Amino acid sequence: MAIIKLPFIQENKCYTKRLQKLKSFFLLLQKSTLFKMKKICSLLVLCHSFIALAQSPTFTWSEGNSSIENELNYSIQNYFDGKRIFNVKSIYNDKIFNKDVFVDIFSPNDDFEKDESNFSIGLEQPVMGLNTKTITALFPLSNKEYVYFVTEFNSETKEFELFTQKVNIDTGTKTKLSFLTKMPAKNAFNIGDYFIAQSENNQFYGIVSRPTGEKKLNEKVTLYVLDSNFKIVKSKEYEFGFTTKQSFDIKIHITNNGNIALVRELDLPKIKPYKSLFYWDTKTENITEHNLKQNLDFQLSQFKWKESDNGSYFIASVSDGKRKVTIDLGGALPEGNPVNELLLMHFDATGKITLNIKTTLEKQNNLNFEKVFLKDNKLWLLCNEMYTGNKRLPAPYPSKPLERPIEYSYISTGFSVIKIDTTTGKIDWFTRINNLEPRAINDNGDHLKYLYFFRNNQLVLIYNDSRDINPNSKYFVRDSRFAVTSIINNEGEIVSTNDIPNSGVGKTYNFCYELDLSFALPVDENNFIVRSRCGNSARYGYLKF
Repeated sequence: MAIIKLPFIQENKCYTKRLQKLKSFFLLLQKSTLFKMKKICSLLVLCHSFIALAQSPTFTWSEGNSSIENELNYSIQNYFDGKRIFNVKSIYNDKIFNKDVFVDIFSPNDDFEKDESNFSIGLEQPVMGLNTKTITALFPLSNKEYVYFVTEFNSETKEFELFTQKVNIDTGTKTKLSFLTKMPAKNAFNIGDYFIAQSENNQFYGIVSRPTGEKKLNEKVTLYVLDSNFKIVKSKEYEFGFTTKQSFDIKIHITNNGNIALVRELDLPKIKPYKSLFYWDTKTENITEHNLKQNLDFQLSQFKWKESDNGSYFIASVSDGKRKVTIDLGGALPEGNPVNELLLMHFDATGKITLNIKTTLEKQNNLNFEKVFLKDNKLWLLCNEMYTGNKRLPAPYPSKPLERPIEYSYISTGFSVIKIDTTTGKIDWFTRINNLEPRAINDNGDHLKYLYFFRNNQLVLIYNDSRDINPNSKYFVRDSRFAVTSIINNEGEIVSTNDIPNSGVGKTYNFCYELDLSFALPVDENNFIVRSRCGNSARYGYLKF
């Protein structure tokens, strides 16, 4: 019998005992002449799992650290140009009634030192009394450029105008404003709304212009499709069968071929509120309404879109809305997001529905949609189970009693992954990772999230797991977060969950950095830039597979 040789595995204290058992098992098998092919296959799978265990991802961290400006409630996007990291932060500032946009720039080749801090790329405002320009939306382009959609109330013409402007996040230079469209407005406080979206392939932009309507008249809007050069290629006026008082927000989606879908919640007389979807096929000019009202007055609490080569997938959660799960976050009692069913719809390139199916789930107390991937004709839906809450704190300064800060709290009970067959709409499997985490405060929940990677046809999740360190000693540390990795295979099995050895994160009595899960910037196929945090201090480094 041929001798079966084990691949080289670097031993350490965590694996020694298991590896010795595996080696002994192989020696016994070599002496046997009666083992079957099934046993050989099982051994290969077992051996592969040990190899994967030994080849855990590794972290390397910079020697220095950088200060972190306040990121609470900011919308943050990160960009790596191969040389430097650009941290783009935007937030609505109610003191100036506009979006603030800032950039932090770091140099990985210089121990991640900060080149620029809070470099402002917002709009320059005119002197008091003149028309004010407002950033309504911003989207990333390429080559360190963003596009701003800018609105302005023209007091002379009584019109609400919309412009585009390109901005370089490296230099801060901006192009001249380019006019797009306008609509009538009554005054500076009654101007209407623009709703804007970017397609998944960045080739189209969808805009809905909604002027201030009359209370008793049906709502009228204008829909626009822009190409990648921000030129209007299609437009259409449309009148809904309800007033502006019967529907408020508009959720807009534009497909990769330039069609527009709108989701509205309708509050009509004698009917419990429900959502409806309006689809505009720009080739035929037809707008079709698809009623999303559910049986027993169940509600669509959240939804995601995912583009494919043959159309668009619409995934929504359906809830009975009767049971709201709450968790005490130290005074804040946030509501959970219970889910009874999943709704999957597929629209072809013309807006025709080719799939419309609901699948019952064992009721989940809190399932928040985060990411949707399309892989091998299957949809992978990644969800967190994070609860969020807030409470108003006492005023820190007696002289300013009205300036009471808000404390934001976060807690997570784990993560869920759902795999859906796009042909049948049925769920292949539902896998949950139970990971109850203690409360985090004012960190955007960044320590309670996860990093996700598809490798070797498996989903790799990296997240934090909390535990007490050095109990019954003077070096006791409660709830220190350490990096953990879980691997979910194509069949939904959690094939391994292990600590990442020597990850360089986790609080001790004299060290407080924990893994920040807000981003992982790809450098190449196997390397990613990551961040750890301690209060207002950050260390950057690399995650390597």
